[in-house]
Amino acid sequence: MILISTQAFPPSSGGIQTLMVGLAQAAARLEKVLVLADGKSDAREYGKASNAAYDVQRFAGLKPLRRRKKAQAIKTMCQTHNVSQIICDSWKSAELLSNAIKVPVLAYAHGNEYPLGAQGVKKKDRIAKALRRIDHLIAVSHPTAKRVEVFRPQQNGPELHVRPNPVTTPTPASQEDKDYAQSLWAKIGTKETDKRLLCLARLIDWKGMDAAIEALKELRANNHGAKLIIAGTGPDEARLKALSAKHGLENHLLFAGRVEGGRKSALFESADIYMQAGRRVGDQCEGFGITYIEAGLHGLPSIAGCEGGAPDAVKHGQTGLVVNGVVQDEVTNAVRQLIDEPALAHQMGEAAQSHARELLWDKQIGQILNLAKEDKGTHRG
Repeated sequence: MILISTQAFPPSSGGIQTLMVGLAQAAARLEKVLVLADGKSDAREYGKASNAAYDVQRFAGLKPLRRRKKAQAIKTMCQTHNVSQIICDSWKSAELLSNAIKVPVLAYAHGNEYPLGAQGVKKKDRIAKALRRIDHLIAVSHPTAKRVEVFRPQQNGPELHVRPNPVTTPTPASQEDKDYAQSLWAKIGTKETDKRLLCLARLIDWKGMDAAIEALKELRANNHGAKLIIAGTGPDEARLKALSAKHGLENHLLFAGRVEGGRKSALFESADIYMQAGRRVGDQCEGFGITYIEAGLHGLPSIAGCEGGAPDAVKHGQTGLVVNGVVQDEVTNAVRQLIDEPALAHQMGEAAQSHARELLWDKQIGQILNLAKEDKGTHRG
């Protein structure tokens, strides 16, 4: 049995949630899987309706209490069941694991959970102690690995691996899903000659959705036929909508809210260019950017920011364009280039699709599970 301990799991949304549910699905095709996840009664109801091939046990209550309860449950499972390994979504889910557990522990590192500056100094000892409970640590990009090295203990620390996030085979879009996607574009009067720009992510300031809005304003002002859909929800939603209204883009930009499953696939299939020109805000930035790979699966070239791990996900000049997300002219010119050079955009989309197919979970899960296969969790300090 494989135990997956995670604080981030559906029905909440985000890149880590997508990674963890993909991991659970892929591992369950090879071995029995139990996911130990945070969540209240609504999350438990979501789990019942998902018909997943793995089991989910939810832990509610105040964070310190539910983390201790989860750690105790893992210890008990390791004593009473044949557990082959424990996989954690981050160091936080490994922090309270008992060192008496002689089962290999694998954890992910995404980037932002390793703080920079004064906050990093404050948390250094705590994170280093948690890392001593981990045997193997997967950094999702090279910049993330650099952030990890500041905290990784020289003795009794985990072996560090750099591996891009795998992706799940998309849910096929039904005709109803395709009609739904087309209805969204129709709401903003999209013509056949218009280029369809898509942003699909949690709406956070460092994702760069405002740069996409500013680019759309410039393109429309210079008679470039472009329309934009922003799909997702998050704390930056109100500001982004206000910016769209300020520029008078209501007839050219649609906020679609959260989109999942076949509708998400249909939206990708209906678009021409994927946009997420992120940047760094404080010490927050893109750890990898799994949505770039999801877009690539549907043959879309991406426009990404140069901060964090996004350049690991989008190969500049090959699968898309990497720009400085804080320089608006760079963002706008990248969109304009892909619109004005359709052959280049098509070539990049094909390369993005080929790259993304190599990152499907079915091709990656065996290698990931094998990282800790021979490890018995005996070197942890």
